[in-house]
Amino acid sequence: MEEEQSLYTEEEQELRDIITKNLGTSIDLNDSNDRGLVDYLVEVYNGTEFGDVEEAREGAESFLKASLPNLKQIKIENLLDELTDYVKEQKDPEKLAQKAEEEHELERLESLERDGTCKLCGGCQKITIHHTIPKLVLKRLRNKGITGKNKVNVNEYLVEVCRPCHNELHRIWGHGELAKEHQTVDMILEAPEIQPWLAYKRKKEGTL
Repeated sequence: MEEEQSLYTEEEQELRDIITKNLGTSIDLNDSNDRGLVDYLVEVYNGTEFGDVEEAREGAESFLKASLPNLKQIKIENLLDELTDYVKEQKDPEKLAQKAEEEHELERLESLERDGTCKLCGGCQKITIHHTIPKLVLKRLRNKGITGKNKVNVNEYLVEVCRPCHNELHRIWGHGELAKEHQTVDMILEAPEIQPWLAYKRKKEGTL
């Protein structure tokens, strides 16, 4: 079954994750008022530009104190520190330019067909790029590699395969199955479902 599409953008979901992680048991997401509190904070920070983040922080602090009077100041500060850092990282003009450059390179790699060796059948022919995890997750990893402390090499999740093998992968499995059960070349090569195809293709290519 394919993954359900999120109701939120990537940035909204990450802001929500930060808020719910920091507030923990101080809120109940089954309560409409607490859900409204989270939605409001997401809206404030998602709509804040790089130069206005400190002003947004002041407003959010006043809102939290009024909405959750028993919430400790240290918890408020930790939450606002993380939200502020996130917005600064996401909307820093220099980092946005780097993100656009990285995205362009990723799209170029995805669309480029070039001569090479298929990682599945071993044939030497035109090569395409297969994602071992969905594109959306890959882009999130790429973004975290830019803004986070640990660099993420997205090339580890791009596999060079020939067009016939690429087509066969997606004929046998859906994107969700590939992401969950066949995340590496070795996992794909060991799968029983693809053995008849590999035997046929390797015989054809003379790579048995």
